[in-house]
Amino acid sequence: MLQRSYVTTDIGCSSKWVTPTETPIMPVILTACTQRKRVTPNPLLCARDLPIGTVGQVAETWMAKVATVETVAPAKDIYCGRSFVEAKKAADSAQAELHIVSAGLGLIHSQQDIPSYNLTVSKGSQDCILDKLQDHGDADWWAALGGHKTMNDLFDRSSGLIIIALPSPYLRMVAPALQGVSDALCERIRIVGGRDVPDLNPRLEGVRLPYDDRLDGPQSTLPGTRSDFASRAVRHFVENGLATAPLATAKDHAELVEIALAGWDRPSSKLGTRMSDSDLKSIVREHWSRADGRSTKLLRILRDELNIACEQKRFARLTAEIREERAL
Repeated sequence: MLQRSYVTTDIGCSSKWVTPTETPIMPVILTACTQRKRVTPNPLLCARDLPIGTVGQVAETWMAKVATVETVAPAKDIYCGRSFVEAKKAADSAQAELHIVSAGLGLIHSQQDIPSYNLTVSKGSQDCILDKLQDHGDADWWAALGGHKTMNDLFDRSSGLIIIALPSPYLRMVAPALQGVSDALCERIRIVGGRDVPDLNPRLEGVRLPYDDRLDGPQSTLPGTRSDFASRAVRHFVENGLATAPLATAKDHAELVEIALAGWDRPSSKLGTRMSDSDLKSIVREHWSRADGRSTKLLRILRDELNIACEQKRFARLTAEIREERAL
């Protein structure tokens, strides 16, 4: 049997947290694809142009289109925006494999060459694939892309920690694929983000790390928006919890997170000014160049600088409309 020696940590918490001196197995981080791309999407790969049909029909049409276009760059060099940047920083810090849950391509490795495309499961976009499916939802679409099998294959190959850092729409999409995880696999999973997923396997709720609104509070070192919450949380975890105790249990990792957030307050609620869609779009257009079209920065400008109230889904819809205008 492998003999392990242990050393206590120096973060001021209980000595029950001990870290084996052996080198831990490389972890895996799952993050979500992003609507923003560094490479202009191929005009043949826009979900808005797909015909409405059954999930099988739409998936077949989409995958046939994907098969006809050339790949342009590794996935890590195509996706952009703060959410993806934070996920890459987390993977670099943890020396982890980064895999991307892509609504258009299935589960892909960050080093895999891919085409640039426009397809999402986030409502409010003209390229939301859910608007094209007559009879099924996001989980059925993910299965039709082969996502269930690819994810299970990844889990079978990996023997280290698997950190699932997905926003709610993407965690809901893959939740059925996680229903049958074994107890042994469940012990290796940590979940951050995706707090609105009622169908998630109850056992996986037990390995969820307790990140909440304190990550956006005044003491937070990584404040941001709801759209990049999961990626900011995984970066905080790998730098402040995983680095300290890479082989700890889910319970101990959760306690380390609680200790790290213990002195942080939740953000104070702001009653921002309400505006019509037309007025909001005018303001967003005004600040578009300053923010370089980045949704995260535009939303921060609205909320923090201009004190304008705008719900996340509404903002995504309006910015998608403006982005479409600018593409004409």
